[in-house]
Amino acid sequence: MFASVALVVALAAFAYNGLNTSWRAPEFVSTGAEARRGPYRELRVMAFNAAKARFYEGGEFRDVQDVAAELDAFAAVIERENCDLVQLSEIVQECGPEPLDQVDYLARKGAFAFRAASENYSFGLPFFRIRSGNALLSRVPLRALETVQLAGSTPFWSPTDNRRVLWCELELGGEPLLVASVRNASRDLANNLVQTRELLDYVDVRPALLLGDFNAEPQDASLQLLRASGRFTGFADAPATFPSSSPRRRIDHVLAPAGWTLVEQHVVAAGRSDHLAVVATFRLP
Repeated sequence: MFASVALVVALAAFAYNGLNTSWRAPEFVSTGAEARRGPYRELRVMAFNAAKARFYEGGEFRDVQDVAAELDAFAAVIERENCDLVQLSEIVQECGPEPLDQVDYLARKGAFAFRAASENYSFGLPFFRIRSGNALLSRVPLRALETVQLAGSTPFWSPTDNRRVLWCELELGGEPLLVASVRNASRDLANNLVQTRELLDYVDVRPALLLGDFNAEPQDASLQLLRASGRFTGFADAPATFPSSSPRRRIDHVLAPAGWTLVEQHVVAAGRSDHLAVVATFRLP
């Protein structure tokens, strides 16, 4: 009898964790680190799929110390590149078997003034679960807006292909600038295109930075749609980003408002992620 009751309670807790909508409000922290203040002439940005810092390998969770060492390798690259804004996808916010908030760790390690994070999925029990998604680390003033579900959502008990977008605003001295941290569909280019249309609909006519793992190459319909919109710059020829061991596909992108000027763009390896990070410098109008 006790075992049956315990099972029902556990299943109820699992469903509650998977179905509650607290994910709509991003986690946001002003860390107390010194922020970069204007005037802003240039902005240096990174987009990086962190591959969860390899927290799970060979059928088991790695020790916290090993994951922290991987994050240290990420942090060293971020520091060397001297970025004002870092976008992260596939980054773990909570993991019961390996209790380390990867977003918080990188924010503190890099002395970022602001951090925002949102989950693509939360799997497990409210007190013992895995939450992973998108994040932004910023040295310039940042405000979190909302997390928005993208097309093609999956059931909470099968969450790994679920896609959401983290929307924030940067304060650069003029009008607030929309910033999206994204990781679009990887297995269905038709759905990827639908998600890209959703991004454009959300942006409307506002200036925006779109950053992340688009899972679409420059010749794919999603990137062609963004280019054809005339709203963005950053479509320069650049090296492939995936897989990092032998890059063949450019699926990670940094797109800035059309009025900005792309000064320079390159890719860089960070830790053992299967993606290379994209680093771009833009001159503001």
